[in-house]
Amino acid sequence: MVETLKRWATERGYRVGWGLPSALAVAREDVLSRRRSGELDPGFFEANLAGFESFDAPWEGPARVVVVVMPRPAHLVAFTVNGRQVETVFPPTYVRYQALFEEVRLDFQKHGLPGARVERLNMPLKSLAARLGLVRYGRTNVTYAPGFGSYLQLFGYLTDAALPLAEDWRPCEPELLPECEGCSVCLAVCPTGAIGEDRVLLRGERCLVAVNERAGEWPDWVPGSAHNCIIGCLLCQRPCPANPELPVERTDIVFTAEETEALLGAEGAHEGPAWEGIRAKLERLGLPYQEQQVLGRNLRALLEAHRPRP
Repeated sequence: MVETLKRWATERGYRVGWGLPSALAVAREDVLSRRRSGELDPGFFEANLAGFESFDAPWEGPARVVVVVMPRPAHLVAFTVNGRQVETVFPPTYVRYQALFEEVRLDFQKHGLPGARVERLNMPLKSLAARLGLVRYGRTNVTYAPGFGSYLQLFGYLTDAALPLAEDWRPCEPELLPECEGCSVCLAVCPTGAIGEDRVLLRGERCLVAVNERAGEWPDWVPGSAHNCIIGCLLCQRPCPANPELPVERTDIVFTAEETEALLGAEGAHEGPAWEGIRAKLERLGLPYQEQQVLGRNLRALLEAHRPRP
């Protein structure tokens, strides 16, 4: 069984690790303890992490937790602006993020652990992967895997397969990348002050990602020059010495002039052929709900940030 699992991962370019369900409680406590200590902003915690406070196992009896690490590229999507195509970047993990959990689960169940039960875990996967020894943390709390850098997606599952473990197995202690010692590259390039010298943890409530993934007005602390992706941010990852060059794939998705204009336009009914085309393309990207309120606002900010200055 183990050889089948390892072969499955190797053939797909993944990394895989497993452990006892006790790792789940430890991984959850990693997050909750930061909330109790005040390291995590209460509003940020409620918006992003509150769902991890409880866990109900889908069955009783023997089980293993498994984390799969998949390398992911960034993706380029084009918008038609003033008669020309403007390419924008979706960082790794955004395109088809949710859809991949089920695709990997089905493939894992059929070819990695044939005959076993495999169910998705709703857990803090960075902490769980660190506790299984698969990743290390950067000073921003982004995780890195050997050969992948931070350009990866984590998948967590519970299985009834009897994967072998040492009798004295216990969750690993999280580790910091050795490259982070004495390095301040990410701190220097962060435009919003989310990364500080005083701790190894990004201030999530000050991160550009925390606001550009959700609808609303830009806070005063986000400078116009900060915008670099259509959603998310890559400013602290691309120059990181621990990262390889960012892998980038072009998609064949181009938003027409009419669709781009609709996204950039004022709030409206979001009806008509242009919006039908927008939604169809967002479905293909696996982002069915990121419409005008988010992508339109972000695209406006991105175009303004890169507008030629006199």
